[in-house]
Amino acid sequence: MTFMSTTGQAPVPPAGPRGPLGPLLMTPGRWVALAVGVPVALALIGWTGFSLVTTVAQGSYPFSYAIPVQDGQVALNINAGDVTLQEAPGSTTARLTGTVQYGLIRPGISENITPTGANIGMDCNGINTNCVMSASLDVPAQTAVTLWSNGGNITASGFSSGVSLSAAGGDVNATNLAGNVQLDSGGGDLTANGLTGTLQIATEGGNVDGDDWAGTGTTRVDTGGGDMTINGQTGNFQMSTEGGNVDASGIASALVGMDTGGGNVTLALTQVPQNLQITAEGGNVTVILPLGSTTYDISTPDSQGGNISYPQTLVSATSTHKIIIDSGGGDITVSQG
Repeated sequence: MTFMSTTGQAPVPPAGPRGPLGPLLMTPGRWVALAVGVPVALALIGWTGFSLVTTVAQGSYPFSYAIPVQDGQVALNINAGDVTLQEAPGSTTARLTGTVQYGLIRPGISENITPTGANIGMDCNGINTNCVMSASLDVPAQTAVTLWSNGGNITASGFSSGVSLSAAGGDVNATNLAGNVQLDSGGGDLTANGLTGTLQIATEGGNVDGDDWAGTGTTRVDTGGGDMTINGQTGNFQMSTEGGNVDASGIASALVGMDTGGGNVTLALTQVPQNLQITAEGGNVTVILPLGSTTYDISTPDSQGGNISYPQTLVSATSTHKIIIDSGGGDITVSQG
């Protein structure tokens, strides 16, 4: 039986195999893409290979430099790497020892002595990505130390003649320091335990974590925006976080001043304060006063609608113990415990 098309047209035969394609036409846009893309691709391949080589081909070498001690003081500036500061009992000289690690290209290291101290430099160029230094600075006992590290971490413990440490972005870890103590992480975190003397702490953005501080004057702390956590502090206390939170307990201070720039404050005192001023600029404030019958002249000049709570038994307008809390809108809670 034969079927005819209902349209009266003959059936279309199946398509045969396609012939070979003609050559790709090179338009101006394609020439530009080749001119730009090929060098970039080659550069990426070359850089990837170079980075792999520098990662695999690692080397190291030790170094040792004598650091002058002038009038019982050591001053040292290191432009790269981590430093551990420690006392060397029985020694009369200071010495910096350590190791340089590098990738494909060996960096140079140099020492420059000036009237104000010593400078240790390392030539880490942009090509040598695996270029780091780790060092230990050993100084005689009863020597004051000023140490700058250009971004590396600093660890120090066991000094009683005063120290000034600046990490310029690295972390600072300090333990059992006494005298005139100045610590600045330059943005990194700062951990300090067992500090005694005139204390000045700054992180410029990093967090501060401290235990057992005994300030002989007014202890000053500025985190530049980071949080502060401290447990145990004696002596007058002045601090600013510029946005970070404060959690301070075991505070035995007659004069306390705090400005969080918007962060929350939790303050637990073990000593009756003579003058306590807190500015939170929007954060919540919780103050826990020591138990006892002491009354306080409490004022909250700018709560801006925040909730305020404290027992009326704590309040006396004639008290010489002043508490001023400006939350800027945050809640305020004052209690005893």
